[in-house]
Amino acid sequence: MEKIKIREALASGWNDFARRPGYLFSITLGVFVLFAISLGNAVVTALAYILYGGYIAALLNHHRGEKIRFDDMILTDTRWISFAFLALIKGLFIMLGLVCLVVPGVYLAVRWMFAEMLVIDKGMKPLEALKASSSLTEGHRWKLFGFMLLSLLIVVLSAFVLILGVVVGSLVITFTVIALYGQLQKIAQEVPALDASDEEGTSAIA
Repeated sequence: MEKIKIREALASGWNDFARRPGYLFSITLGVFVLFAISLGNAVVTALAYILYGGYIAALLNHHRGEKIRFDDMILTDTRWISFAFLALIKGLFIMLGLVCLVVPGVYLAVRWMFAEMLVIDKGMKPLEALKASSSLTEGHRWKLFGFMLLSLLIVVLSAFVLILGVVVGSLVITFTVIALYGQLQKIAQEVPALDASDEEGTSAIA
């Protein structure tokens, strides 16, 4: 099985940020502020999830070379509902896993790392996205766990540069996750083709 390339994904994440640093910094800071003021306010929290889902969609489009605008960050379809329910379900199970000796929570966080991408990119429902993310990460979870530790280190180091560092660090990490998501999608598409060719070879020999 082809392996994911963390270093290549990190380089891609930095390059994605460097293409429009000022604009990306501004919209990310806006998302941070909205979530900060949404605490304890259900209406603002719902708005924050609509915007955050659109934010992920915009970053996906930017990574793929498309021109993005602020309007692209407003999800006008039902994906934001699935996105919000996914955050609730995923967050609850990971929290329970962390309470149960930490390891189960970390395992679920790695296994479900790409669920949000699948909701936004493929329009999947929450449980469908969790299942698909589990399949996507199978065989790559140790490397993804290493990436999560590296991401934590980046966030800690970024905090020394205050808001600027945290925003830039989170952007690079998010773009790196998007790049890893693309790598895994490509690997998943190649596996059936290999299996099919093996079957043809076997039948030809028979």
